[in-house]
Amino acid sequence: MSESLTGQTSPSPRRKLLKALLFFLLAAAILLPIWIVHYPPLLDFPNHLASSFVLAHLHDPAYDFGREYSGHWGLNPYITTDFVTGQLGRVFPPLVAGKLVLSLGALGLPLAAWFFLRQANPGEDAVAFWFLLAAHNIFFRFGFVGFYWSLSLMFISLGLWLRLLKSPGVIRWLGVCLALTATFFTHIMGLVFVALIMGIYSLTRPRVREWLLTAALFVPAGLCYFLTSRVMERQQDGPSFRTAIEKLSIFRLALHGDAPWLDIISALAVIALFYFGWRGNREFQWQWRWIVVAGFVLVTYLALPVGYGSGWDVDIRALPIFFTMIFATMRLGRRGWLFVPLALLVFTARTVSLTQHFRAMEPELTGLARSFSLTPPNARVLPIVEGNDEDPMDQPYAHFWAYGTVERGWFAPYLFQIPGLLPLQIDLETYTLDGFWELAYDEKIDYEAMRADYDYVWAYDVSQFDEGLKRIAEVIYASDKLKLYRIRKQPSPPPAAPQRKGKPLSRHTPLNTRRINPH
Repeated sequence: MSESLTGQTSPSPRRKLLKALLFFLLAAAILLPIWIVHYPPLLDFPNHLASSFVLAHLHDPAYDFGREYSGHWGLNPYITTDFVTGQLGRVFPPLVAGKLVLSLGALGLPLAAWFFLRQANPGEDAVAFWFLLAAHNIFFRFGFVGFYWSLSLMFISLGLWLRLLKSPGVIRWLGVCLALTATFFTHIMGLVFVALIMGIYSLTRPRVREWLLTAALFVPAGLCYFLTSRVMERQQDGPSFRTAIEKLSIFRLALHGDAPWLDIISALAVIALFYFGWRGNREFQWQWRWIVVAGFVLVTYLALPVGYGSGWDVDIRALPIFFTMIFATMRLGRRGWLFVPLALLVFTARTVSLTQHFRAMEPELTGLARSFSLTPPNARVLPIVEGNDEDPMDQPYAHFWAYGTVERGWFAPYLFQIPGLLPLQIDLETYTLDGFWELAYDEKIDYEAMRADYDYVWAYDVSQFDEGLKRIAEVIYASDKLKLYRIRKQPSPPPAAPQRKGKPLSRHTPLNTRRINPH
């Protein structure tokens, strides 16, 4: 609470203690869903964790990773979380290291947004409690670890930049430049959005010197991109777009949770904050510059493609940013504190709902995890996973097999790799199924190629392939929709008897058909 609102020149010891206690309780509530279960049911998180684990153990003799993968570290986006997770893994078990990275992202976002708000709207600390609703946003649930982290760095960069505009200085300029470069190394879309916001806001302040200083902040990140990454040029496919109706229907993802009724209540609570915070409030002020910025972020969401090349869900990345920016568009004054209990109530309800969902998923995921211990270390495993038309938040099984890489050193051909963006590269060419990335298969399966390249098949909800898999493998474990197949290897043919007549035996072995890894 600011001095103007409390009437005190310095907080009393009791007030400091109460603030510290409140901060501890809120932090514990944010972290509870992550730590209350063994395996957080997050879509992409296991794959990212496995990729970081492989990169950290490429030269570990206990694993075969050095013959199957390689690391291409460079001045590229999306290296921060892989590096941090790998370094934490030197001190903590891999899953604990991954949870710590998630925790830093979950705590960092509302704190970074609060820091931004204090620069954009000084004295409006009460509004910052509404940022708690963004802690477990859609990208936390999707397990998009890099972009989730970049949101925090983006708002830190914006806050530092606003301080620079108020009081220019070399040290502050270098601080902003460092924060922006860190955002680039964490996720390129975070840098794109912060550049958009800075650019639009700068246009509302026609000061050429500020424009030049702001543009210069992006020089290091720009050089890194054009000299080493150039990820856009490496994509084989162009953009694909949603329809206008689809754009409107998924706008709800800005506050998407586990219960639709709770999402509606959350949206109504935000609307109530704006309406009753404005109605009859003499201290209320619109911040027109941030209205312009929030409007452009919304337009950007409408204009962005859903996918470009290997990237997907590009457009919805604007939604948590838009949700945060709208709270900078107004000043409520003292009335803002009247709505803090409502923000805390909605946050508590959403956290309880999320925690209950995580606990409800635990028995199924525990059953899936038992499959890991049934293989020898360093086995080659082909995941075949099918999903229904479910919300991606309800598909934690899609990449759950990647925990096998962390716990047993499995080789699997579907760890994330995008040249110029991610440091991991899969070097071992094996038979793969294109349908994996859509969780739906309409291709003809080459079971003999599967037999030649793998030791096991981790088959989830693909009963249509049972007959074909049974021809080359046997089920050694089943849990719910999962079947773990152990492949029966064909015995080597006996050596041919020497020919006594005719031409000598050829020693030429035909080349195997090249297996194509689509990713």
